[in-house]
Parts: sequence; C-alpha cells; structure tokens
Amino acid sequence: MDLDEMLTAPQAVVAWQLADAELLRLIPELSLRMRQLEALRVRLMHQVDQRCVAEQVGASSPGNWLGGATTMTPGQANRIVRLGGELAKHPEVAAAFDAGETDCDQVRVIVDLLNKVPDPDAPAATKSDGEGDKPDVESIAFDPNDTRAQACARYLLYAARTEDSTVLARRAKALDQILNGDKKNPDSENAELNEFHASPGLGGRVHLKGHLDAASGEALLTALSALSKPRPGADNCDGQTSKDQRTPAQRRADALAHIVRNFLDSGQAPSEGGERPHINVFVDADDLAATTDEHDHEHGLRGRRRGPAWMPWLGPISLDLAAQISCDADITPIAMDSDGNPIDVGRTTRLIPRKLRRALNSRDCGCAFPGCGRPAAWTEGHHIQHWSNGGATNLSNLVLLCRFHHTTIHRGDWTVHISKDDGHPWFTPPPWIDPRRQPVPAHNRRNQLTFAA
Repeated sequence: MDLDEMLTAPQAVVAWQLADAELLRLIPELSLRMRQLEALRVRLMHQVDQRCVAEQVGASSPGNWLGGATTMTPGQANRIVRLGGELAKHPEVAAAFDAGETDCDQVRVIVDLLNKVPDPDAPAATKSDGEGDKPDVESIAFDPNDTRAQACARYLLYAARTEDSTVLARRAKALDQILNGDKKNPDSENAELNEFHASPGLGGRVHLKGHLDAASGEALLTALSALSKPRPGADNCDGQTSKDQRTPAQRRADALAHIVRNFLDSGQAPSEGGERPHINVFVDADDLAATTDEHDHEHGLRGRRRGPAWMPWLGPISLDLAAQISCDADITPIAMDSDGNPIDVGRTTRLIPRKLRRALNSRDCGCAFPGCGRPAAWTEGHHIQHWSNGGATNLSNLVLLCRFHHTTIHRGDWTVHISKDDGHPWFTPPPWIDPRRQPVPAHNRRNQLTFAA
C-alpha cells in the first residue's frame, strides 16, 4: 500500500493486515512526512505572524490564535511561532527542516546555538591572533568561504542525521564553549542555584522536586544507575523468575530509597537531637501484637486500638507498616501512665544482633524469596512469628527479605516457615498461584535441591 493512499483516509487503514516488510517501510516514510508537515506548519504560522492575520480576526497574538484553533497549550503554540521567526534568519537550517532532515527539537537546538555565535558573519577559518580572542571554528568548516554561523549550522545539521536532540544538545553545548570560552560559574555548574524540595503531602506520601548542578547531578545519576538496573525476578510475587516488571521510574525510586537507608544504616550521618538519625515509629505494644497475630488476621479481629502508629515527619501510619519496620529494628520500651505520660524508659536493644545477622546472611545468602536473591546488604530480617507475639529472635524464626518481598510477606498472601528437615526457609504461595499451595524452597536453595535430585 502506498503512503499517499493511506493518508487520504488514515482512520481506514487496517494496520494488522499489513505485512512486516510494509510496516518497516511505511513507518520511516510516515515519520519523514510528519517532519515535513511540521515544517510547513511553522512556515505558515510565520506568515500569520508577519501579516498580523491573527490580530485581524480578534486574537491577541498568533500563539493565542493557534492555541484556540488546535487546543495546543499556549507554550506549544508560542514555541512554533518563535521558531518560524528564528528560521527566517537561518535559511540553510530552514531548508533542512522543510526537507524532513531534522525534527523540531533538533532545529531548536541548532537555532539556539546559532544565536550565541560571536561575530556570526566573520569568516569561520579566521585565526586567533591575540590573547583573549575567541577560538576559531575552522576544524568544523566544510567550506573555506563559510561564515562562523554557516560553519556551525552545517556542522550541527550533519550531526543531526544520526543523533537525536538530546545528544545534539550536548554537542551544541560543547561548541558553545569552544566559541565563547568557558564561562565562569555557568548556571549548569552553579551549585548556589541547587534546589531540592521534599514535602510531605496530605495523603501521607512525600513529593520530591528540584534541580542540581552538573557535578552533583552526575554523582546522583551515577549512584542511581548502578542500583536501578532491571533485575530478573526483582518484583516477582509468584515465585517464578521473570523479567523485572518495574518501570524505570519505579526502579529509580527504589534505588534512591536504598541509598538513603544505607546511609542511615552506616552510622556516618551527623547526630540530630543527641542521636544518629534513623526512622522513629511510636506504636502501642498491644496494638502491634494484635496486628501481627495470624489468628486475628484470618478472622478480622484487631481489637480496640489505643492509638495510631506514628512517625515524626509523616504522622499516622498503618499498623501493618509499623509491624514491617519493627521486624528488624532497635526497640526502646517506654512505659506510659493512663494519661499518656512516660513514666519509665527502658534500654534500647537491637532485635537482631550482629552475630545473628551474620549467621542469617550465611544461611540465606540474600533475599530468600523464590526468584529474587537480592544481595544480603539489601535485605531486612523478618520475624516469621513477630517478636511482639512472643516470636523468638533466632535462626528458626528469621528470614532475609528485600524490602519488596518483605512487604509481600506482610500482606499475608504468601507465608514462610523454616523447615524442620533442612533448617531453611520455605515459601507457600497463595491459592490463585498454586491451588495445591505446595511450599517452594528459598532462592539460594532451588538450584541446590534441583542438582541434588
């Protein structure tokens, strides 16, 4: 099928009937046509701007008229109008745009750079003959008669054949530094302009927003990159190894949370309020015990709540989250009178001592949930029978779980127990995954058991 034929009635095209070869041929052709049509719209809007046509029909500006005629946002419409005016100054770039050789984003990158070229009409190959003169661009000139602006335009248009707008913007920035010299403390490298907002929302979530200088941003992206790679089975709830279903944004969020937790666990943070910073949760022991009691979970019996679990920054949280956090934590008992006044503060103790944690690491070798296996450093110790219900803090009542699978276990769909036969964790899936609910061995045991069989 011919593209022109398809465009006469695009809604009538039955895409699933097209052969593979046709799809591979038509999509690049269609993309080229869309670029050309976008360029045509920019040229037509430039004429609307030049002739004041929009004002003649009552619009306050060409952008205002375009937004009303097409439901574009004012920002989108005004960018099209401005681009038309800029391209009128750079006919070579406009010609490449009209031919479909570049898209809108690439053209904007090129035009922005051309507006920064010093002495644009000077010959591109002029040598610097004095200290402080601007560097020449003869290394990028394709014609000895080119001006500086023409040489830069041809250089970037040539690069745009194989580079997207993001890569092209980096090339343009490098060229700007060559032409104009290194600016002292440019905005992109000015740490004084850094901003970071972490605001607790009304719904109990924390909203993040900000921007960093180049060095700090590079450090952050480097740290996130190593921790946000897809991991097979990383979000599995079915005990089967499969591809990581998390979105890139979810992986980065998990990576940031991991960095923060590691920092708090390292003990290197400066003290605040007389102690190292850590997550504080205030919860009544009886409420916590009722939450973690399996019988109450099964029969919906929570008892009378004395009060909500509470965190200093975000306020009330669910008892389920409090129970999850308290699985592997420092516990400080505080006795209260009937009016809620503390009358005695006990000694803070670590629920899972270091020696026991090392033994756990040795047995489970990381997250024990089937199909996961995240490193032990990324895991938390989970009490199979919660300590507030009399569960012992020993190997026969503990299992290592990453944060995701720790949450999965606390939801109650999956259950875990330590086998009396081999002393290792076994996981029982919910009935919708396995109607027979056959226990599944821990991650590090699956290959060993298969090999032994």
